[in-house]
Amino acid sequence: MNIKAAAFQKQIKIGADLVVIDRVKGDDLLYRIMINQNFKGYIQKRDGLFHRIDGSDIHTLLFARICQVLEN
Repeated sequence: MNIKAAAFQKQIKIGADLVVIDRVKGDDLLYRIMINQNFKGYIQKRDGLFHRIDGSDIHTLLFARICQVLEN
């Protein structure tokens, strides 16, 4: 697996969870999500809206909060 370095990183605390958001290098609209040091999947911005990529294990409430953070 070829992992690309992040060009953008943001850490946020949501309740008891530490969420780390990394922008995937080479794609400004794709974000790698880590929750409590566990990879949970990717979020992609398409047509102005955020979407969980198939196979992502990001809880709906955390996804909504992450989207708010990415909008700002």
